[in-house]
Amino acid sequence: MPPRGRRTNTRAGELFPIGRRANNRPQVRFASKLVLTQWLLSLFNVERFEQLAECLRNEKMEGLDENNVHHFHHALTAQLFNLTQLPTELLLEYDQNIVKHTLRLNDRRITRGEEPVTWKYFQYLTLLFTEIYLDRYFRDPQGLMQALNAQIAAYNTDKPEADQITAFDEQAEAWPQLNKIAYWSATGSGKTLLMHANILQYQHYLEKHGRRRELNRIILLTPNEGLSQQHLREFETAGIQAELFNKDGRNLFAGHAVEILDIHKLKDEMGDKTIAIDAFEGNNLVLVDEGHRGASGGEEGAWMRFRNALCEKGFSFEYSATFGQAVKGSKPLTDLYARSILFDYSYRYFYSDGFGKDYQILNLDEGTQEPNLELYLMDSLLAFFQQQRLFKEQGTV
Repeated sequence: MPPRGRRTNTRAGELFPIGRRANNRPQVRFASKLVLTQWLLSLFNVERFEQLAECLRNEKMEGLDENNVHHFHHALTAQLFNLTQLPTELLLEYDQNIVKHTLRLNDRRITRGEEPVTWKYFQYLTLLFTEIYLDRYFRDPQGLMQALNAQIAAYNTDKPEADQITAFDEQAEAWPQLNKIAYWSATGSGKTLLMHANILQYQHYLEKHGRRRELNRIILLTPNEGLSQQHLREFETAGIQAELFNKDGRNLFAGHAVEILDIHKLKDEMGDKTIAIDAFEGNNLVLVDEGHRGASGGEEGAWMRFRNALCEKGFSFEYSATFGQAVKGSKPLTDLYARSILFDYSYRYFYSDGFGKDYQILNLDEGTQEPNLELYLMDSLLAFFQQQRLFKEQGTV
């Protein structure tokens, strides 16, 4: 039961507390402020993710038909015909780009006898949204910014000032304001596979617009060395050239290979085990895994400043399962991520689709806790020991 006196709202199997301001107006949840996501949904003539997902959730639709077209494409165009901003021919072009990238990612897997990638509906939509955004970003960044500002204005119409989203500056260049997008992806929803596809998508549009030579490096920022090693293995599985970053020399494959770097090794000045941010040029493709861990210092914090410098003339994809917690209490971060989260498949959707795990939280009252505390702690230690032993013996939990 929720705490007494606290109102809640339910959606997709979750409880959401509804905060109240002094004027007694309910606060707008961050998930309802995602104006970039809202704009993309509007291109399909829908307002909510569930409306778009409704015709795609059947697992029988996964995969390709005999002509190497995704069944999802057929379902979308049959359900959402006469889309003025997304004609069928354009959606098919996007679909074929996704097919090309998927076959590229599956080459190594099939050679090694591993299971090829087959996208779930939400992964396909993530890649489709990315195609739409990158196409418009490269073709007409000014038009894209104006369209997003129109969406922001529509969102702000009935919102109190505290919940409004700051518009882009139309007096300034568009592309530096639009070169960072993010994915709110639940843990376990395949964001690493999406990252691999995003690299290929970005390279495709660079090539299409004759800008491939402009790219200096592809850099993956991780929160720790353990995750860096994990990504290195996953790139190997995908057949994508990658290596741990080496500050002692520019790699011959720079711009082609992914250079994996622990964010804590980036500093303002060069050190024995760190590298100065000004050692990098600004036209890089930057991939950020679990960016909220670096965003905790605020928009002007060191991490955010480093990320912005690395992709100043390039582009950034950011991935996290917990953007909602990261932006809490920060207006600048709320504005930043409300305008840059391209796709929201956070845990509430993941759980609603049947992928999450059921859980139960038991709180002991004082009368029960006192005589049973040692037993409870011993049980917790035994459970932890079992997990450690299982991981040691089988490599998983």
